[in-house]
Parts: sequence; C-alpha cells; structure tokens
Amino acid sequence: MLDKIMHTTISSLIAICALFILTRIIGKKQMSQLTFFDYVIGISIGSIAARYAVVRTMHIAEVITALVIFTMFSIVSSFTSRKSYIGRKLLDGTPTILIENGRIIEEGLKKSRLNINDLLEECRQRDVFDITEIEFAILETSGRLSVLLKSQNHPLTPKDMSISTDYKGLCANVIIDGKIIKEHLHTLNLDENWLHSELHKQNINSSSDILLAYVDSSGVFVFHPKDMKLSETNNFIA
Repeated sequence: MLDKIMHTTISSLIAICALFILTRIIGKKQMSQLTFFDYVIGISIGSIAARYAVVRTMHIAEVITALVIFTMFSIVSSFTSRKSYIGRKLLDGTPTILIENGRIIEEGLKKSRLNINDLLEECRQRDVFDITEIEFAILETSGRLSVLLKSQNHPLTPKDMSISTDYKGLCANVIIDGKIIKEHLHTLNLDENWLHSELHKQNINSSSDILLAYVDSSGVFVFHPKDMKLSETNNFIA
C-alpha cells in the first residue's frame, strides 16, 4: 500500500512539473481567448498527465513523448494562426454576425448552433435587454459575443458633453495579504516609513492586518483591512 502511495505521489509531482513547463512554453492565454482546438489540446494534455499519475503501467518516456507532441501541435497551430490568414481561418474559424441593425440573423444562429434563448442571455449579460438597440452583435471565434449599440443608444460620456476629466492610470499595490511590496514602493519613490506612517494615521499598527493597500494614479493611499464585516465600510482613504 505504501509503495502505491509513494508511486502515485512521485508520478503526480512529475506530471505537475511537466505540465507547468509545457504550459509556460505554450504561453499565456485568457480562457475567453482559447479556440476550440486550444481547449481540446489543453484537455488532452491534462488527461495524459493525470492518467500517468495513477496508472503504474505507463512509462515516463511514453508520457513525455505524448505531452511534447500535443504541445508542439498547440505551438504550431498558434504560429500558423499568426502567420497565415488561411491557416487562421481554418484553425480558428471566422466571426459570425448574429444581429444586424436590430434584426436577428437566423442563418448566423444556425451556423453557430445557438438558439434564441442563448442569444438573448448573451445580450442580457452585456446589459442589453432590447435587441432593437443593437447595431451589430458578432460571435467571435473565442465564443464571446461582441455587441455594438446603435449610436443613439450609446451611453453618454464626459467627452460627449465636452467635460474634462482627471487622468486615471494604474494603481500600485504596496501591500498584498499583509506583505509589503518593496519594489512598488521604490518605484513610487516611497519607503516603508511612509507606509507605516499612513497606516498609523488610521490606527493600524502592522501591515499584517492589511488585506490590500495601494496608491492610485493621483497619489491617494487606499487600504482594505483584513476580517472586515459585510456591514462595515470596505475601504478607507487616508
């Protein structure tokens, strides 16, 4: 029994390491950016690694060979999609128009194998409850629905009203899960003394009591303490 447990443990560690290395080689992609082919390759690689972890008859050389082959297919398909328009159409498909000028394109639904309820749900998830307000709704190759509202239904923006706004850039996290991010403080030309001073102003004695703290683009320090109750305010600005 102990021998089986040790074998499964070692095999699992090897499989996890192999998966980590191969996924780093394949590169980063958001789930919404995965094509159906990417999804199938990912499932296959995971299944091979998981099977190796529990099946004692599988040899490591066979597993690594299979994983490398599937990984190479993913890399080659990604390269082909970047370099060849025809290859991109073949591997990724093409976007499909589902709504045009407020009118549902039934042919597009059939091609995408979607029904009316699926389409209405996707529209609602994008805060559109009336199809007549849509100029175009396009199903992307990733499976995500892109919606372009008619010009008269666009939300009013400060630009439309000729109102100037302050610049909003990235926030710099300076504490995450109680740990001070010294590199970010250095980038902001700040130090730990400044940080502790800001915390003391709010009666916080230690950074370990902070879940998240950051400095926004206007230089305002914002922090979220740990163990906040739902009834309490969830952010403080010093």
